[in-house]
Amino acid sequence: MKKNIFILALIISFVFLSFSFVSIADEQGREAVLVSPTGHEISGNQWLLVIGIDSYTNFPGLSTSVNDAKAVKDILLKRYHFDKYHIVELYDDDATKRNILGKLRYLTRRVGPDDSVIIFYSGRGGLDSAKREGSWIPVEGATDDSSSWISNKQIYDYLKIDANNAKHVLLISDSCFSGDSVRGYREKMARATDEVIKRAYNQRSRQVITSGGIKPVVENELDDNSIFVHFLVKGLEENRKPFLVPSELFNIMKSGLAENSNQAPAFGTLNDEGVQKGGEQVLFLNSEELVHLNKIKWQERIERKYLRSSYKGLLVSQVLSMPDVEIREEQDWGFYGHSTIRHQYELRSILYEEVVVDYTTGLMWHQNGSERFKDKEKISEWVNNLNLKGYAGFKDWRLPTVEEAASLLEPKQNFGGMFVNKEFDKKQPWIWTGDSYGNDAAWVMSACYGSIFWNKFDEYFSIRPVRTMK
Repeated sequence: MKKNIFILALIISFVFLSFSFVSIADEQGREAVLVSPTGHEISGNQWLLVIGIDSYTNFPGLSTSVNDAKAVKDILLKRYHFDKYHIVELYDDDATKRNILGKLRYLTRRVGPDDSVIIFYSGRGGLDSAKREGSWIPVEGATDDSSSWISNKQIYDYLKIDANNAKHVLLISDSCFSGDSVRGYREKMARATDEVIKRAYNQRSRQVITSGGIKPVVENELDDNSIFVHFLVKGLEENRKPFLVPSELFNIMKSGLAENSNQAPAFGTLNDEGVQKGGEQVLFLNSEELVHLNKIKWQERIERKYLRSSYKGLLVSQVLSMPDVEIREEQDWGFYGHSTIRHQYELRSILYEEVVVDYTTGLMWHQNGSERFKDKEKISEWVNNLNLKGYAGFKDWRLPTVEEAASLLEPKQNFGGMFVNKEFDKKQPWIWTGDSYGNDAAWVMSACYGSIFWNKFDEYFSIRPVRTMK
């Protein structure tokens, strides 16, 4: 009978489905592999330069600028892929013209071609009325000498692609007269779909978000921060996606500012020939936040159905008494039947690798599985190699138990003739489990016949790995 099953194997063509980017935090609390939207591990560094000035030598003081700069630093460190070794800070007396320009030069020397940079400035801004050019005012800047200021042109010259090797640079400026940076070349922002994010990340960018245009900015405060920074931090804090792009962040900020102030922030790109149209920096949630995000999503799902995940040696009688299965025909080798579990499946693409998530059982399945093997060592080797590779960002893949494999069996055949959900690839009509039958046999699930049976390691069957989400 088992040989006939093998001979009658159905080979069904691939069904290609669209993909989407998702977070890859390990729900079990293990270290997650952080990835870019291109499907690769993040190789570059994420640099941050924050500047905040309250106590001016020659100008009236400000009340929130230092808090603003530290708030931006703190939220990026807390939630996003930044570390303290790539953060540069200048506050009050340290924020001289010499030091600010020195740190900008420092970044041009240190950043690599895969790196991303965020520069945040909060302080006073000035306007050279003759040049109609905005400036940052350093802590010692003179009231009557614009040459003691740092013009926007000086700043941009350090950020341009021919001067700065970084892949992405985002300048955020909360000061008066900061918006000339985007004057004349604002871009219409595309909706931040997965494909938009992927394309944007692949292209070099130089972006600017400012608290206003080429006019003074009213010093509105909210919760010990400027109102601009309040909504900037709020957008970063409340983001529930693994990737966030500046255009999307700006839309969030703009909406909040419009409802609570008369402030009109600006967004655009630097006027730089090397900037690629549609390019955007991408902010990545860090591994801890990805885990937290997945836990939140998990709690919103339906009640969990737990299945045995540890392997056993099982007799036929034990398999026949297995819970959550309706048996339509018992045999001395197993049974024909189907699962009684009401599944909630979702096909996902992670790192361009397909998985099927079952929110009812808390299992993540390899969507297409392996070629066929009959040797125990080869079976183990294939699963081990899958974990070494980190398929879909995870390294805890394993063979399913009989209970887990049986949970896939559907009452009726789908359009491909298989007794499994249509989300699964049809190349694996039979799959090995990790449960044994004696010393030289293991239990097998047949998707083409809707059955569970034991078989010696003398016939070729496939592997459909699984992992447990918690």
